[in-house]
Amino acid sequence: MDHDLKELLRSVLKEELEPVNQRLDGMDKRFDGMEQRLDGMDKRFDGMEQRLDGIDRRLDKMEVDVQDIKHGLDELQKNIVENLGQFTEKIAHQVEDRTGALNKRVFEVETVIQRLTNQ
Repeated sequence: MDHDLKELLRSVLKEELEPVNQRLDGMDKRFDGMEQRLDGMDKRFDGMEQRLDGIDRRLDKMEVDVQDIKHGLDELQKNIVENLGQFTEKIAHQVEDRTGALNKRVFEVETVIQRLTNQ
């Protein structure tokens, strides 16, 4: 009788626990599916992170390039101002030299004209 009672108890427990086991199996499958989806999302996030790192590196390089360009422009402006000053001085000296030579010629012509009018 003791054995029959054990078998009856096992049978009842098996019947009662079978739906619970089925639900747990279903939950396991759903968790496995969720885990696979999360793994896929992790891979996609890793890919996005790598792409963002690449973009960051490119932006850093561009910032350096922009700084180099700004520095170059500053130097170019300084050089242009210095060169314009030098060219202006050269032009002024040439004008002075040619003005002096022209004044000499005009004086000579005036002298010749003066002599001719005095004759």
